[in-house]
Amino acid sequence: MIYRAFFNLIFSRFNPETAHHLGVVLIKLLGVTRLANLSRFRAKPKVVKVFGLDFKGPFGMAAGFDKNAEIVQELGQLGFSHVEVGTVTRFAQDGNPKPRLFRLKKDLSLINRMGFNLSLIHI
Repeated sequence: MIYRAFFNLIFSRFNPETAHHLGVVLIKLLGVTRLANLSRFRAKPKVVKVFGLDFKGPFGMAAGFDKNAEIVQELGQLGFSHVEVGTVTRFAQDGNPKPRLFRLKKDLSLINRMGFNLSLIHI
């Protein structure tokens, strides 16, 4: 409910990539102020076993959201039991040309083409 209100009032007013960067900044702020921990208030963690691995809950953050591994700890504070970060390379890459993040409003989803651009690989 809170996410939907934030999205409708704030994030939907920006292009998707700007909204994403704003979201990362806000999550960093929630982590620094420890307000992120409030999202798990009264939550009872349920251990989930997947392929022999134990997770502290059923929800994880997929690759693509935290491309530069900037907010791993903060996402954990928000309640994600596991976080997959962007591809690790020897040399930093800018990613694909903009625009590279697209909203599919009808499907309530996104297409994320921000990351790993195979044509830019340094060997």
